[in-house]
Amino acid sequence: MTQYINSDTALPLIFAGIALVMAIVELAVYLPGVAAVARAAKQRGAGEPYVNRCYPKVSVVVYGYNDSDGIAELLPALLGQDYPEEYEIIVVNDGRDYRTEALVNSMAVGKVRVYHTFTPRDTRNISRKKLALTLGIKAASHEAIVHVMSTTRVQSPSWLRYMASPLGGIGTDVVIGYASVMEEGGNRSRTRDDDRLIDSVHYLSSALRGKAYRGDGSNLAYRRSLFFDMKGFSNSINLHYGDDDIFIADASTGGNTAVALAPEARVVTVSANPATDYLYSKLRHAFTAKFSGTREHLFYGIGSLLLWCWLAFSIVAVLLAPLNPVVAGIVTVTALCLWIPFIITWRNVAKALGSRRFMLSVPLFLMSRPLRNFACLLKSKKIHDAQYAWQSTCCQGE
Repeated sequence: MTQYINSDTALPLIFAGIALVMAIVELAVYLPGVAAVARAAKQRGAGEPYVNRCYPKVSVVVYGYNDSDGIAELLPALLGQDYPEEYEIIVVNDGRDYRTEALVNSMAVGKVRVYHTFTPRDTRNISRKKLALTLGIKAASHEAIVHVMSTTRVQSPSWLRYMASPLGGIGTDVVIGYASVMEEGGNRSRTRDDDRLIDSVHYLSSALRGKAYRGDGSNLAYRRSLFFDMKGFSNSINLHYGDDDIFIADASTGGNTAVALAPEARVVTVSANPATDYLYSKLRHAFTAKFSGTREHLFYGIGSLLLWCWLAFSIVAVLLAPLNPVVAGIVTVTALCLWIPFIITWRNVAKALGSRRFMLSVPLFLMSRPLRNFACLLKSKKIHDAQYAWQSTCCQGE
């Protein structure tokens, strides 16, 4: 054994030891947050939907951008909610779409009141989406506001119970839900699916730790009074985006945010142009990341960096002592102890959220993802001016 552990092999052994330490840090600090999302989804998916909870009156604000067909498909699911309290639906039409207006007017008579408002098509120098959402919230009659979009597909008649119930008590001001993406066209991309899942798990994990920095506008709720106390979207009024991340980061505290992960609370977002929609989403969140959740983004960035450092130290250790079985053994055992829990945990969280299962490509995908994120960050800087509301070149309907 001394021939393998001596002064000549000290350096590769040190590098192998450093790689081991980095693997331990990843397992102890990063991975538990991922596992927490899976546990929360399983725990909150059991039992009756919030029995004996206090249900508030709710205003469901639906944002639509030239999508009367999507709203026509969404409204029946909203009208069919099994909700024990009064609720209303406010459809906010970004740009006056007369088909959407006629559709809403045809459903205006019934147990659940359905309203319609719109933003002028020639609105300039302000994010039309934020203006539309603000108009919808101002028109709301109730304190609890639940946001969806015309592309949202509600799967359960109990969905509103799960999203609104936390706002019926004292202390909860924000409810963050989960929305998966259903790509139309038949060319479903595993890369996009896995990347979206990782993004979602990261912001859900942070919210569970009391450090929310993002939500999903397709499944999000908060108090009307909170919105006005925060002066609406004033902190990002000069940006096209920020309604689901900058606002949430500013409004959320460690004790005022709930996470709704039960199967009944989840929704699906339909993407008619998957590649384009995915790219726009990546670019806008890459740009707005510097305005919200800086520490959380840094946390996940360091986690990715440690994986690359683990790989670098492991390779160097083997190259310095290619025939040393002790070094090779440490590197091999470290790799197995690192990636087997990673693969199992990510497969569990994908299953718990009803998402496409991660395959054995977890190591390759997690290692390559930071490179794609960095490429998106660089691209977002190239279109820097288009991210601001005083520019009209960026698609505001996203």
